[in-house]
Amino acid sequence: MSFFLNKLILILFILSSLIGDSVTTSTITAFLTAVIFTSLTSYFEGYKRLVFFILFCTLLFFWQPLFIFLPLAIYDGFSDKILWKQILCLLPLLRGLTVQTASSFFFCFTLCILAAVLSVRTNKYHALLKEYHQVRDDTTEAALLLKKQNRELIKNQDYEIELATLKERNRIAREIHDNVGHLLTRSILQVSALLFTQKENPLLLESLQTIKETLSDAMNNVRQSVHNLHDDFTDLKQSLEVLIQNFSFCPVSLTFHCNPLPTQMNYAVLAIAKEALTNIARHSNATEASVSVLEHPSFYQIIIWDNGTPKEHSEPKGLGLTSMEERILALNGIFTITRTKGFRIFISIPKNQTLTGGKQHERNSY
Repeated sequence: MSFFLNKLILILFILSSLIGDSVTTSTITAFLTAVIFTSLTSYFEGYKRLVFFILFCTLLFFWQPLFIFLPLAIYDGFSDKILWKQILCLLPLLRGLTVQTASSFFFCFTLCILAAVLSVRTNKYHALLKEYHQVRDDTTEAALLLKKQNRELIKNQDYEIELATLKERNRIAREIHDNVGHLLTRSILQVSALLFTQKENPLLLESLQTIKETLSDAMNNVRQSVHNLHDDFTDLKQSLEVLIQNFSFCPVSLTFHCNPLPTQMNYAVLAIAKEALTNIARHSNATEASVSVLEHPSFYQIIIWDNGTPKEHSEPKGLGLTSMEERILALNGIFTITRTKGFRIFISIPKNQTLTGGKQHERNSY
C-alpha cells in the first residue's frame, strides 16, 4: 500500500469525525495547513523534510484546531526508525490530553495508533519490496552472466574442436604428402629412367609413357587434394599468434575479433603481417607494435601499427609495401599508409566481392 493512499485514508477518517460539527474558518485553515505540511513532508527528502516535519509538529503543539490532524504527523514520524522524531510527534498528543475533550482525544488517539501501524507496516512492505527487486535483479544478472559464460564455453568448445580438426587434417595432409607423394615421385622417376633406357622398344615405350602419364595425373591429384585439405582449414588467428611469438624485435599485441575468413584472404592477411613485421625489424626503431584483425558488417579491417620512425635513406615505398598493396588490390580492398605518431598500415577488405581490383590511398604525414 502506498504512502499517498494511507494518508488519504487517514484524512477521510479525520473528515468523517467533523461531520455534524460546525465548519469554521479555523477548521478550514487547519485542514489546508495539515494537507500542505504533510504533502511537503512526503515530497522532500533530507533536511528539508525534517524542517517541514518539525514545523508541523510545532503548529500541532501550539495550535489546537490543528490537533485533529495529528495522525498525519504520527504517520510521518513513524516512517523511519528515528526515535526523536517519534517523541516529537507524540508531544502534541500529551498536550491534547489536557486541553481536548475526552471524545476528541480518544478519537485522535485511536487514529494515531492506526497511523503508526500503517506507517510501520507500509515501510516494512516497501523494504521487502526493495529487497525483492534487488534479489530479482541479482538473479537476472546472474542468469545473464551464466548465459554469457555458457555461450563463451560453447564457443571455446567449438574452437577447440575446430582446432583439433585442423591439426588432424594438417597431419593427414602431411602424411599423404610425405608418403604417397614421395612414392609417386619415385615411381615417376623410375618410369622416366626406363623410357630413356628402352628407346629401341617402341611397344614398351608406349606402355611406359601411358604409365608415366597415369602416375603424373595421380601425383597432380594428390598434390591438389593435399593443398585443398590444408587450405580449407587454415587458422588465421593461430598462425598470427605463432608469427608474433617468433617475432623478437619488439613486443607485439594481437587483437583478433573475426569469424573465419575466406582462404585467399587468410593467406593475404598472413603474408602482409609477415612482411610488415619484417619491415619493422629491418627499417624501424620501434619499441612496440600491434596487429588488429576486425570484422565489421560489410568489410574486414586490418591495422598494423608500430611506434617507430623509418631509418634514414629508407625508401618511402619499397618492394614490400608494393607487394602488400597488390595483394589488397586483388581483394578489392583499400590500402592506406600513415606516418603520424608511428607507422600505420590500414587495410579495408569488403565482404563478398569479386576479386578483380581495388583502391589504394596513401597519406604521408611527417
